[in-house]
Amino acid sequence: MTPEDNPLRGTAAGMSRGFEDPVAHSQRVFRAVMDAMSRPGSIHDVDARIDAPPGLSLASAALGLALLDHETSAWLPGSCAAASAWLRFHTGCALAAAPEEADYVLVPLGCTCPDLSALRLGSDEEPHRSATAIIDVAELNAGSGWRLAGPGIRDEARLGFVGLAAVAIAQRNAATACFPRGIDAILACGTRIAALPRTTRMEA
Repeated sequence: MTPEDNPLRGTAAGMSRGFEDPVAHSQRVFRAVMDAMSRPGSIHDVDARIDAPPGLSLASAALGLALLDHETSAWLPGSCAAASAWLRFHTGCALAAAPEEADYVLVPLGCTCPDLSALRLGSDEEPHRSATAIIDVAELNAGSGWRLAGPGIRDEARLGFVGLAAVAIAQRNAATACFPRGIDAILACGTRIAALPRTTRMEA
């Protein structure tokens, strides 16, 4: 990589702040993610006092800070260079050249979602090596919308959201057939998140 290619070049001095207390705040956000994953369709607030970079919601930026580190890789659309540099600066993560190469795929609101079925699905022996998609949506509501079923859901749950294309939903649903392989998705809106683990089935 040449200095001109380095996404951190010239950014350190003007980089907006991340977590004030990285350990405590990362743990708090991680607990919110675990609660959301254990109860698909439930909505959780992410308490994050950060200056999110342009393009990312406060919730998705906080998820990036909590989940990424020097051993993980992230992909964001090419139009999100500032957000990519911010995550790289604060977490030390690698920036993947393509979504199918990344551990975490972050999709800001208004950006085209990559083919979710092409992301890392892990293997039968190592399903944890799959990708996690963090997707910003315009609206997020519990109790209406898509009917959810699967582990962590008694009878059924409903989750409504606006801003995720139907084709992306279909790709995500197709990946559930690969269990134990698959992808986990987290929807973010403002400071709130809801999870769609690979085990969760969605019906209109």
